[in-house]
Amino acid sequence: MSVSYLLLTCAIHKNIEVANTVQKLSGVKEAVPVHGAYDCIVKVDKSVHSDVDQFVLSSIRPLDNIRSIITLHEAPPMIVRSK
Repeated sequence: MSVSYLLLTCAIHKNIEVANTVQKLSGVKEAVPVHGAYDCIVKVDKSVHSDVDQFVLSSIRPLDNIRSIITLHEAPPMIVRSK
């Protein structure tokens, strides 16, 4: 199973509200309010939404109190070659 993570920046004091709203969306595995450079981290199951970018555009961006979104896609495992 492949996943993507969304790093959300929210309006001031709205990270808990945003996390609760996003958690209810189909395909969201987890939405956690955090403190730091970002306000909410969202785990999205790509098997539900084969196109995460489209999911962000249609389901996340229209929500209130979201200021920015960074999408992190899971990287394929790297093959380490010995010398």
